[in-house]
Amino acid sequence: MRMKYLFILFVSLFSFFNNSFGRTIPEIIDIGIFSGETINKFNFTVTHGRYLVCNNKHEKLLEITPFSTITFERKGYQFNILRNDSVLFTEIDIKLQGAAFHNSFILNPSNRNLELRGYDGDLKVNVKNGSFSLVNSVPFESYVAGTVQWESGFNHHDIFYQVQAIIIRTYALRNLNRHSGEGFHLCDRVHCQAYYGKTTEASIISAVDRCRGEVVVDRNNHLLNTVYHANCGGETVNSEDLWSEALPYLRSNRDTYCTDMPGAHWKATIKADDLSNFLQQRFGYNPSENEWKGIKGFRQSSRRHHLDPGERIQLRHVREHFGLRSTYFSINADGEYLHLTGKGYGHGVGLCQEGAMRRARHGYTREEILKFYYWNASIIYLETEEAW
Repeated sequence: MRMKYLFILFVSLFSFFNNSFGRTIPEIIDIGIFSGETINKFNFTVTHGRYLVCNNKHEKLLEITPFSTITFERKGYQFNILRNDSVLFTEIDIKLQGAAFHNSFILNPSNRNLELRGYDGDLKVNVKNGSFSLVNSVPFESYVAGTVQWESGFNHHDIFYQVQAIIIRTYALRNLNRHSGEGFHLCDRVHCQAYYGKTTEASIISAVDRCRGEVVVDRNNHLLNTVYHANCGGETVNSEDLWSEALPYLRSNRDTYCTDMPGAHWKATIKADDLSNFLQQRFGYNPSENEWKGIKGFRQSSRRHHLDPGERIQLRHVREHFGLRSTYFSINADGEYLHLTGKGYGHGVGLCQEGAMRRARHGYTREEILKFYYWNASIIYLETEEAW
């Protein structure tokens, strides 16, 4: 009987750990790149290694060596592969597969509004919805390093880069199947995390390598929703004040470390009539004379989440409609104009990047920074799965 209960205890413990963090990090992740863009022509140039162009039958069509370029041009639901303006092949689905120890390439779309980008790994190409669909199959940690660069920039402290890498890795794993129905894991837009190619910045690569495999979890060892923003203006936001779910680790905090940073203050001017029309058309709200007077003299000494006393108008809707940097603002009326004086940059939930940057420079550890912005968070290490 005792052995039976020991067995049940063992199974329960195994189930707990397996469900909580008994997972691995994928060695390769598929990212939809140039998401939301309509691309009908682009150049592919090898910068390192060599690439095999393979069709959907896994047949080798071509081999490309460093500094060689081929062009892809959409023709309906197919596309031509060209070299020096001569059509080599017409295909519907191909993969550019790295065939050396390290492989990288540059994509240069013909769109005037898009700049060329460099990537590691492989590239899958087909046509969907009248445009090229491009998927970068990239080593997971290379994706993390690239995202660290595009989400936080250059010349920051090593500890901050490690913190940023840990929360980027955690966020990616928690949302890994967001675009599974489209044939890839994540896209490269902000709602999945900005990933506009590889980084060659040595300090970022070194920081990511030092915290390789590390993620943050809650008390039940579940991956956190590690949201972050540029600057909280001195006070972060509870998750339920912006979204529907109240998460125990996303609690409002006073943060004095970001208040003198570049993103801490902003100003904007809008027309009073534009705000009035927005309130009426979006919410059917026609403020009384006293209510309108209160709106024109709206103040926030600490964060508020509604514009009106009846709490019908969430400030996040005002921010989104008028393209404001944050919801943390006060209003001064001047005739037909409303002058907004604001604090912070971004939604305000989770980690404040500029606050974390300054904390890192003041000697805070990774754990101290993460625990401040994500209550009761812990760092754990996950193994990377073997692809072969």
